[in-house]
Amino acid sequence: MVVAPKMEAVWLGFGELVMLFSGGWILFARLSGVGSPFEFATGDRGVRIARVLFALALLPVGLSHIFYMKQTAELVPAWLPYRIGWAYLTGAGQMACGLGILFSVLPRIAAIAEAGMLSLFGLLIWLPAVVAAPRDRLPWTAFFITWAIASSAWLVATTTRDRVSAATIAAP
Repeated sequence: MVVAPKMEAVWLGFGELVMLFSGGWILFARLSGVGSPFEFATGDRGVRIARVLFALALLPVGLSHIFYMKQTAELVPAWLPYRIGWAYLTGAGQMACGLGILFSVLPRIAAIAEAGMLSLFGLLIWLPAVVAAPRDRLPWTAFFITWAIASSAWLVATTTRDRVSAATIAAP
């Protein structure tokens, strides 16, 4: 990021790493009994920090679908119509999910949508690539990384609650 800050691929890679890191942080925050020096990173506060990082990381990841439209559209299964449309939709969807989580606009739904989208990427893009070329390393790597990131997204989703206002509860 220091050497090539204007290259979106660098931000994509950083975003993916932060998404993985966020899932690990949520597990650490929930399962840790560590005391004083790491107390800020545990419990509900630690989970909130990890969710914010996850949400921020979704922005460059989603943006990469738009920056690298040709490459993204080529990954969309050939049997789906409007491959470029799917590429734009998934990029915009990832950014919308990030903003939803970040600004608490239906954050649980946004996290579930992101987790579902990533899970579908693994099933519709990388699993067929693995089956087509089982000896190639790239499809296997992409498949497992996608599942690990999807797992982080599912952790964000399961630790996020949508807020319900008192007006909503009181409404008939």
